[in-house]
Amino acid sequence: MKICPNCGHENDENVKFCENCGAELTAVAETPTPDAVDSGQQKRCPRCQTPNSQESRFCENCGYDFATQGTEQTTMPDQETAGSEPTAPESTTSEPTTSEPTPKPMTSDATNEQVRTTTPVTSGKTPTTETAPTKGKQPKWQWLISALLLILLIGGGIYFLQRDTSHTAKPTASHTERKTPRQSQTSSSSRQTSHAATTSFDRSAVESDITTAFKSLDGTNSAYVSPVNGQQQVVVNNGAQSSASSIKVFILVTAYAMAKEGVFNLNATHTLTASEKVGGTGVIQNMSDGTKLTYREILKHMIDDSDNTGANIMIAKMGGFGLINNKIKNMGATDTKLQRKMMDTDAIDQGRDNLTSARDLGMTLKKLYNHQLVSKSADDEMLAILADNQNRTKLPKLLPSSAKVYNKTGEYADYGVQNDAEIVANRHGAFVAVVLSQDGHEADQVAAMNQLGLKLYQNILE
Repeated sequence: MKICPNCGHENDENVKFCENCGAELTAVAETPTPDAVDSGQQKRCPRCQTPNSQESRFCENCGYDFATQGTEQTTMPDQETAGSEPTAPESTTSEPTTSEPTPKPMTSDATNEQVRTTTPVTSGKTPTTETAPTKGKQPKWQWLISALLLILLIGGGIYFLQRDTSHTAKPTASHTERKTPRQSQTSSSSRQTSHAATTSFDRSAVESDITTAFKSLDGTNSAYVSPVNGQQQVVVNNGAQSSASSIKVFILVTAYAMAKEGVFNLNATHTLTASEKVGGTGVIQNMSDGTKLTYREILKHMIDDSDNTGANIMIAKMGGFGLINNKIKNMGATDTKLQRKMMDTDAIDQGRDNLTSARDLGMTLKKLYNHQLVSKSADDEMLAILADNQNRTKLPKLLPSSAKVYNKTGEYADYGVQNDAEIVANRHGAFVAVVLSQDGHEADQVAAMNQLGLKLYQNILE
């Protein structure tokens, strides 16, 4: 009989492969005689049936520990025999249910079952044992992911609960936005009341409004329109035109610029003389000779009452045409020139008139509103003066009372000149609009400005 070294099965002498497990038997030695084992000289390994000397603790063939005899099953081999690795025959009709053709691996990731593997060792060495993770015990990273997911779920629930609560508590807006067909697609709900608010600005609508306003006017007409917080603008027929009293805006800015430089004192007192008084608009001409006014007061009259006497006093006290024109040029107003005093009709007849352009006035007002002209305090003070202007008969005339207006007009009806330069603001934002009209008819010019001012307000700020 041949004993299989792999499973211990007894096979016939003439077979080459184990009938039980298919292991090759050609290199296996003949089974020792039963007499040697039965006589007590040797002991048989219960696992592989190999005879061993009585003094051996471990099986010389498979390494079995005789000290554990009776506790280990022999029907399922769980390690390879010493020597070559057993191979199964290519064709097998059936497999025993108690063993596999090839040894099992030490651990199985799919089942996470605990497996004890006895490593074959040479005689005299203690076998080692490896243990796979206990079934059902999850790695630490899986617990960590589970904890993070739980935190996210709890946090998300709290966030959405608070959001829903805040939305429920928020009162419904009472104001309904009114839009015209030509209004920009920009939602008015995104606009702010600050200077940096984003206003709706539809260029095509603005251009159409200006074209409609100008089509019935004679003479030369120009316009500038731009939101205060962006680079968008519409400029129509820009060029140097008669400024009339609109030039007083540049006199005002020059005075505050010189005060900032320390070369002019706005709080200094001026004593009024008879020779300084001129006609036209203003109240200073009606004051008694010898009346004392600070230059700050004179500037306020010059803007709010369009005071011609006050403008002439400031021109003289600040250094004359040359100095003021240099300041105007430094502002970037390249079309603007101060060439005569107020009510100097002789200069007009000689071709020396005060000139400005829609763009110069518009850009100056835009810088002023954004505190980019002189300084924040100076610009705020000048805006306060413009806000008190008494003449609102042109561009701002049809605007609602909720609109905040800063403007300065210019008019010289005898020469067909009607101008207006304004900043208009409300809770949605602000924009600048300038219209210069000369060689026209006053009634037509003023009516056109009234309608244009309203259309621009509706398109940009409503």
